[in-house]
Amino acid sequence: MTGVQLYRELVALPYAKPLVGWSLLARLPLGMTPFALLLLVRGEGDGYGTAGLVVAIYVVALGLAAPVRGRQVDRRGPAPILRLGALTYPACLALIVVLALLDAGAPALAVAAVAAGFVHPPIGSAVRIVWPRIATGDLRSTAFAFEAAVQEVFFVVGPLLAAVLATVDPVLAVAGAGLASLVGTMGLARLRPIREMPPSREGGAGLAGALGSPGVRTVVLYATAIGVSFGAVELAMPAFAEERGARELGGIALGCFAAGSLVGGLVAGMRPPRDDLRRFLAGAIALAIALAGLQLAISLPTLALLAFVAGLPIAPTVAALYLAIDRTATQGTAAEAFAWFGTAVSVGFALGSAVSGTLVEERGVRWAFGLGAAVALGAAVVGWLRRETFRAERSRPRAEPLLKAPPGGLEPPT
Repeated sequence: MTGVQLYRELVALPYAKPLVGWSLLARLPLGMTPFALLLLVRGEGDGYGTAGLVVAIYVVALGLAAPVRGRQVDRRGPAPILRLGALTYPACLALIVVLALLDAGAPALAVAAVAAGFVHPPIGSAVRIVWPRIATGDLRSTAFAFEAAVQEVFFVVGPLLAAVLATVDPVLAVAGAGLASLVGTMGLARLRPIREMPPSREGGAGLAGALGSPGVRTVVLYATAIGVSFGAVELAMPAFAEERGARELGGIALGCFAAGSLVGGLVAGMRPPRDDLRRFLAGAIALAIALAGLQLAISLPTLALLAFVAGLPIAPTVAALYLAIDRTATQGTAAEAFAWFGTAVSVGFALGSAVSGTLVEERGVRWAFGLGAAVALGAAVVGWLRRETFRAERSRPRAEPLLKAPPGGLEPPT
């Protein structure tokens, strides 16, 4: 099968539609909460510096806790960890709302934000270890490509939804994120593939856990570097627009960047790779070249077009990395390995944003675009040098596929 037929087969599988629907709802806070916190702190009368600091420490806490949550999923199975997160994360966001209503100040909000980051439910890790139970053969590649592509949805829709709610009151944006997490995560935890996914870690993974796999280490190295590239170019795009007197239009280029990734991922899902290593290397090189093409921007329309082109290789490359993780993660570490991927991108993004900001101020926007392309090229070289680590098959057995739905259907439809 190729083309649209693959997606038809994928969504026709038992549990596929509710898995996608509930997981998208549960992950809306990934896009909503940072922007909602920014608006909330600004609404309390603090400056952008303070607001940015609160958001930054929330994101850092989120990234640091992700591998820990992933390891818990490996040890206990996804359902209990998701249910716990479905209660504790909205509770922390509710605390933030109460503190804001009491005018507790930015330091108190920051502490609550750190707590929220540490207890965020591991939606991505849970979904990515469950897809192979539902989708087999070429459909597994399509599922991972789709998973890589739809991430752009909650990173685009989330901030927009937070902005709409904040027009009434910023606390509503935070409350909305908590409600989405509660409903979406609980709905996801009720699905049979999630409920019946057994613990996979029974010891033997060692202190390094998922990082004990050479293939996973390669993924983390690449993800950190590409995170630097994303941080550099995503800061440079609004700066480019500001140079032309339209800073607010910089968001259009960012939206085109995300749209390119979404389109690229959906197209990649129509043609499963015969060799995911080859697709990764081709995507990594194409991404570096496309990011270098941002230097050709001479106006906001050309930047938007070039940003769309630069986004096209992102999701296909990420999907190939998901396949590599699924294949090379050692026994009992798959969820943790997927979590390390997100953490590495977040750390790299923060570093790239910081360095890019200095370059924009001291050298200009072109230097920031150049940094993104150069680091992406270096990441591709590292991936090529360590390519053999992607070929090692994992030693753990795959979870048995779950293809038959129970009588009477399932939980609420998407």
